[in-house]
Amino acid sequence: MPPTPTRSHAATIFSLLGRLGPLLALILLIALATALDQNGSFLSVQNFTNILRQNSFVGIIALGMTAIIVLGGIDLSVGSMVALVGGVGIIAMNRAGAAGWPTAASIGVGAATMLLLGTALGAFNGFVVAAGRIPPFIATLGGMAIFRSLSLLFANGGEYRASVPGFEKIGGASWTLPISYTPAGADAAVQFVNLRFDLPTCVFLGLAAVLSIIMSRTTYGRHVHAIGDNEHAAHYAGIHLGRMRVATYALMGLLCAVAALLVSSRMNSVSSAQTGSMYELDAIAAVVVGGASMRGGRGGMWGTVVGVLILGVINNMLNMISSTETLKRLGMEGINIAHLQGLVKGLIVIAAVLVQRGRTA
Repeated sequence: MPPTPTRSHAATIFSLLGRLGPLLALILLIALATALDQNGSFLSVQNFTNILRQNSFVGIIALGMTAIIVLGGIDLSVGSMVALVGGVGIIAMNRAGAAGWPTAASIGVGAATMLLLGTALGAFNGFVVAAGRIPPFIATLGGMAIFRSLSLLFANGGEYRASVPGFEKIGGASWTLPISYTPAGADAAVQFVNLRFDLPTCVFLGLAAVLSIIMSRTTYGRHVHAIGDNEHAAHYAGIHLGRMRVATYALMGLLCAVAALLVSSRMNSVSSAQTGSMYELDAIAAVVVGGASMRGGRGGMWGTVVGVLILGVINNMLNMISSTETLKRLGMEGINIAHLQGLVKGLIVIAAVLVQRGRTA
């Protein structure tokens, strides 16, 4: 019996909401933040550039988390991994510099150490999940404790400080493009606005484009989706589950290393206790808000990019309305709204999962 028109229309609407929901939520958040803005700075080019740069580090990790969640897994160790990888990389770089290596070579040693170690730690997580048949939640929870403990041990609970000059220029690199425009009015003079491109933002968006192609148009990406959608069917189809898990977690580790390189360079240091703190929550939240299913089998890189922007706009909006004037206007004087960022993120994750469950019920 064919479905009734009403049911068909409802299914179409839910399908469109599933694809466009995150983007619509981002538009509504921007409209809300604009309405709450007192000085008109929210819609400025500089503010949106800052939002992208500030959230690009977590965004890079969220791209790897997207592949993990599509696979049907989870990784709680990413924040601790960033701290450990960044710290060990700085140690290697400082020792190369102290040994008389040229500045560029010393920085190259540090960067290579981070990338290799991050990939190895990610592969270790994948091996524990695949060979040990341990649930990803438990395996990466253990990894989180191990990596953070080692980070604290190597720095004696302090921080890793880079001593090679020029290292800080990597994370702080940016390019400015002047854009001209003519305001309304016959006698209006030509105005210029500087459009800034920060290296972390460019890396984030570039990786999103590359990984989107990999996940949608390669055998690897199709296998990841197949395993997340139905692990048993994927096994019977001849897909090697263990290798795919190790490869996907290794990719997660590599992206953590990229984020660690950019974070440590921008700060010129790594805190053994604080660097990477809560990155796992932010990354998972961005992926889920971006439309990926926690059950696996569904998710996209550009949806995650939108999810990262949603969380970034929320943080920016909460900081913006923390001003005394805005709180007075809202009748909430004396409350530091910025402290509610974790509460808002947690509620968003819960709401996104409930929406997914309602859609699949």
